[in-house]
Amino acid sequence: MDASALQVLTMAKVIQTAVAPVFLITGIAATLGVLSNRLARITDRARLLDRRLKHPQDESTTFDLQTEMRALLKRSRCIHIAFSASVLSALLVSAVVMMLFISHLHTMDLGITIASAFIGAMALLIAAFLALLAEVFLATRSMRRGMIFADFSQDDN
Repeated sequence: MDASALQVLTMAKVIQTAVAPVFLITGIAATLGVLSNRLARITDRARLLDRRLKHPQDESTTFDLQTEMRALLKRSRCIHIAFSASVLSALLVSAVVMMLFISHLHTMDLGITIASAFIGAMALLIAAFLALLAEVFLATRSMRRGMIFADFSQDDN
């Protein structure tokens, strides 16, 4: 087997190795879509509450609206953290793919750098999922407190 054929086979192996991180980027992109949708819902609700707060109301209603606005702010912070961590994770995974090819083309030993970048990407992805979990927890807590839905505990029969 000549050197060019061996080089093509080696490059094919590098491409195979790079496929898994590319699928990971696709999964992160789907997560970003979920986060964007949740942030859009929070933003829409906050705009509605802001319009309501601008009109004079009794103290109880104003207090309830301000409480819900604070809850939405906490939720938006969680989404912001999740979004930022997801994007940084995707960037590190992209860097891993790039370093795989660079290490092959320039015969550089980037093994520790590649492993470190991948570990960092996974740590950021874990942080993103934890922040998303925190946001979901805050959303369900708001529901239980009755800030989003009316009290459905009464029997309709």
